[in-house]
Parts: sequence; C-alpha cells; structure tokens
Amino acid sequence: MIVSSKGIILKIFPYSNTSIICNVFTNQFGKITLISKGIRKAKNPMLSILQPFHLLEFTFYYHKNRSMHILKEADIIFNYSHIRNNFNSILLGSAISNIINKIFEEDYPNDIIFRLIYKSLQLLSNNLRDNKVIFIFFLYHLSKQLGFMPSYKSCNICNQTFQNDAIFSSNNNTLICENCIMNNSMDLDFVIKFSTLEKIDLINKTNIKKICDARFNDENLSELFNFLIAFMNSNINNMHKVKSIKEVSKLYYNEY
Repeated sequence: MIVSSKGIILKIFPYSNTSIICNVFTNQFGKITLISKGIRKAKNPMLSILQPFHLLEFTFYYHKNRSMHILKEADIIFNYSHIRNNFNSILLGSAISNIINKIFEEDYPNDIIFRLIYKSLQLLSNNLRDNKVIFIFFLYHLSKQLGFMPSYKSCNICNQTFQNDAIFSSNNNTLICENCIMNNSMDLDFVIKFSTLEKIDLINKTNIKKICDARFNDENLSELFNFLIAFMNSNINNMHKVKSIKEVSKLYYNEY
C-alpha cells in the first residue's frame, strides 16, 4: 500500500549504478529502509533533497515484514544543511544519526524519539556555541525514552542522597557515594562532581530549547559525556558499535 510519513534521513548510499538506498527514521514507522530506483540515472530534482539531516515528507510503497520499501516521492519540510557549516555541529549531528541507525531495529515507531531527533538537529543547525550541551541532552533523553533511566540522585548501594561527588563504577554500571567506595571492593571508572550531578537534574527537567541557556563548564560537559556513554554502552544494544563516538569524545576532551 502507498503511505506517507515524515522522516529524517540518517544515511544514504548508492545501490547499483542508478539507485540509492536511504535509512530513514519516521514518525509513524520508526526506522525504515527506502530505495529510490533510477534516481541517479537522470537529473532527478529529488536527488538533491535526499541528503542526511533533512526532514522530509516521504510517500512510499509500504510492505510490512519487508526489509526495504520503494520510494515514490519526497518533499522537503526542513533543511538542516546548515549543520555542515560548523565542524562541531556536523560531528554531533552525524553521531546522532549514527546512534539512531545503529541501535534501532526496523519498524519500531516512537514519535517522542522522532521529535527528540529533529529538535536536536534543528538546534544544531543554528550553530549555537553550546552545541555540546544539545548532544548531552539528546543522549540523556534517548536513554530515558528507551527505559534506561540513569540514577543520579542517590547512591546505588546505600540509597543515601548525594551530598558530595559521586564515582561511576563499571561493576554495577551506576553511581556510588564516597563512603560506600571506601567499604567495598569494586572497579572505579571516574569521578562525577556534585555540580555535574546537579546539571543532570537540570537536563531531566528542562526543555531542550531552554537547556541552551543554562551554563555548563567544560568539566560538567566532559563528565556528563563520560557518564552517559558508559551507561548507554552497558545498557543499550549496539551502542558500543557507534564508531563516531570516538571522534565526538575529542570535542569533550578539548582535543580538537
């Protein structure tokens, strides 16, 4: 049957000499794979809009339980190509696309995650100075929507509310207070300052557009990145296979 759905292009690659394949995350069907037949053979205007970071209205022949669907037409809704004008933004935007493409199976609809993706890309396209905060917001709320809510208010062992710095332990994949660390033998990965724990609460409660107005220092950002990536690698299938995370980490460690 012929259906229409809004979607964000995650990845495109050539198929044969004349066609292209698009991995797309849609609001109605989740992640799907579309093939546009013959689009590279002639000067097809649709080729210019089938690009990563674009929000489009797709019309396609949908067949449930098939791994690929035939694209009929596409109309652009919003062009996020300004992301390409900023090095940090394109790196973070690509990481968002890669994460979604890697961790989601086909036909897993989630409109909340769809809106999280396009709002994150929309803010990145504005080339904001604080684009690293947007990516942190994306990671946290993606994990939350998938049902893996990281605990950040209290110690996983004694349940006491954090009053000081916390330590992330890979043994139980959570945060431990300093007192319990002294009384237990476990692997300690890194420290998260109390000021950073307060930022997690802010991210949890604040709208994505307003989070850019909050102040995060470099230490907050690097600690949040370490914590969320370590947590997600342990809980979310295929997260550890997202190769672009290694390059993104250089932004948070100020290696660029």
